[in-house]
Amino acid sequence: MSLPGLSNKTAVVTGHKGGIGAAIVARLEAEGVKVIGLDLPEIDLANVAAIEERAADFAEVDILVNNAGATALGSVLDTPIEVLDNLFAINVRAPFVLMKTVLPGMIQRRHGSIVNISSDQAFIGRRVSAAYGLTKGALAQLTRSAALDWAPHNIRVNCIAPGSTDTAMLRQVTRDLAAQYPSLFGDASEDFYKSSVPLGRFAKPEEIAWVVAFLASDAASFITGAVIPVDGGGTAQ
Repeated sequence: MSLPGLSNKTAVVTGHKGGIGAAIVARLEAEGVKVIGLDLPEIDLANVAAIEERAADFAEVDILVNNAGATALGSVLDTPIEVLDNLFAINVRAPFVLMKTVLPGMIQRRHGSIVNISSDQAFIGRRVSAAYGLTKGALAQLTRSAALDWAPHNIRVNCIAPGSTDTAMLRQVTRDLAAQYPSLFGDASEDFYKSSVPLGRFAKPEEIAWVVAFLASDAASFITGAVIPVDGGGTAQ
């Protein structure tokens, strides 16, 4: 059974080549959505001009999924300003610019759905994750404010806050935590990290993708401004 209102729609999905992004593309295409993917090396989302040059491609976009993200480890003292600026450029500014790009067409058609991919760190803090958590909290707040601004135009803006998800990025982060902060994260085994998740495992990328498809569809037609944790119960603790 297909989700209503997705067939023959057009979506932009950033960070579409792997992990959660690839699963989102597969799910949306299975629902009959035409997907425009934005990812390195074809486009650098930290470059505003590069996004704006593609504006004509987004005129008929019905769905925007801001999935691409960058991460970095460190406390405030450990994090160079250049690293913070790069995280903001990719995790916050790029979604903001893409929203500015697709919203005029959505306003004209009086229909559209934007789904931002944040993190459980929109709700909770984590050690040595100051800059990353800051950007993900900002993206959640952008979601709430934009949802209020564009609700009168029948445009919905929602956010998913995934917990630990089985991707190459997570595996790299767990290795980096053990290497850079052995006193805090000396045990880099999967069981060590899964033990903090009430369901006892990592999310599959496909489980995040299903929620994206739901929020983009007419099945979620009365949901806007929501920041939804998909985290195996992690933020309920």
